[in-house]
Amino acid sequence: MRLNEEQREILDGKKGGILQEALRGLIKYGTAMGAEDFIPISSAHTAFSAMDVVALAFPPRGVQLTKQDIDKFSQEIANTQVRVKTTVNPAIIDRKKWQQMGADEATYNSVMRTVDIARKCGIMMTFSCIPYLTDNIPLMGEHCAWAESSAHLYINSFLGARSNRDSYETSLYSALLGITPDFGLHLDRNRKGTDLIDIQCKLESISDWGALGYFTGDRVGLGIPVFKNLRRPTAKEAVQLTATCNSPGGIPMLLLPEVSPEAPTIDAAFKGNIPRNTYVFDEPAKRKVYQYLNHQPEGRVDLVFLGCPHKTLCEIEEISRMLEGRHVAKDARLWIETSSSIRASAEQLGYAEVIEASGGELLADGCVLLYYVNAPAKRPKMDRVASDSAKQAFGIRRSFHSNIFVGDMERCLEIAIKGGI
Repeated sequence: MRLNEEQREILDGKKGGILQEALRGLIKYGTAMGAEDFIPISSAHTAFSAMDVVALAFPPRGVQLTKQDIDKFSQEIANTQVRVKTTVNPAIIDRKKWQQMGADEATYNSVMRTVDIARKCGIMMTFSCIPYLTDNIPLMGEHCAWAESSAHLYINSFLGARSNRDSYETSLYSALLGITPDFGLHLDRNRKGTDLIDIQCKLESISDWGALGYFTGDRVGLGIPVFKNLRRPTAKEAVQLTATCNSPGGIPMLLLPEVSPEAPTIDAAFKGNIPRNTYVFDEPAKRKVYQYLNHQPEGRVDLVFLGCPHKTLCEIEEISRMLEGRHVAKDARLWIETSSSIRASAEQLGYAEVIEASGGELLADGCVLLYYVNAPAKRPKMDRVASDSAKQAFGIRRSFHSNIFVGDMERCLEIAIKGGI
């Protein structure tokens, strides 16, 4: 790959070992993907959950790191500033309610140390999977380096920003250097439709948009779907659509005519391409998705989980109205996940108090899967789980072998109150 003078100095180690290894990583990444040049970026979104995990992105790779290895790396990266606005994905614990979540003290201390180190190197520890609605909102045409399976998809599809689906390692390298390899969705020629999704049914709930996303990802796989006969989504519907597309697929971008900035019409979305396939999403197709995602849903429910992706303040207000004066069943848990900044607003406005008075938990900064896959924790019983997120239903069933109900938010709250289906 072609390097400018500053980049050659970095590669020679003149700007420190962290930047040198970050550039080496991006060169390998770009070379593998056929890129010849780097382009500047305006923002990054990465994962920065614990230093022992972050350190694995840098040498020595593929070995069991000692405490001394991690301490040395932590000191070096704390003295290295990111060059662009950088936000991070959900963490492995709720820093305020970590004991209630069942996390141990060692995990809590590790996360808090990581937060301090990230602050020193300029990373905003937002711990959110919807930064594009709150803390990190790129404009049309801006180049970015974003990890997270739905976040990059949203900014490509609805904001017209440009990012490939970067890994946590490459997005961190880009944050530190302010550049990314110029390939894939950074190039005009690759931002066009490959498949047509013809909508022939009504989408009446958030979970219906998740069902459409799952159907689209399952059918298209690797490609860019263009939607026909799809009404203009609200922000929360768009969030659910993008969140679910990559559960079964690898879609980098959606094109919604008259909604996506680069798709005023269907013809413009395809840019001369002939659709390789046309898929019809009708009532039978929608029912089939629900039948697949719902697995032995009837019976007593252990956990009702809302917040994948994280709930917005508007959604939390809606939940508080539905719960006011009611109470979650004795043996059921209701967990609502958001970011700490949104929870702080919900606390100030009284929504959190209503939710907690009902027996629900308004949790922040995490994800139910991350809590129990990546952190030592005492996991609550999860034999049967209800959620309004098709993405989370897919993940929980696969990870924990739980029985699953997936449906709209109002129905999930009713299940939490009754304690079962």
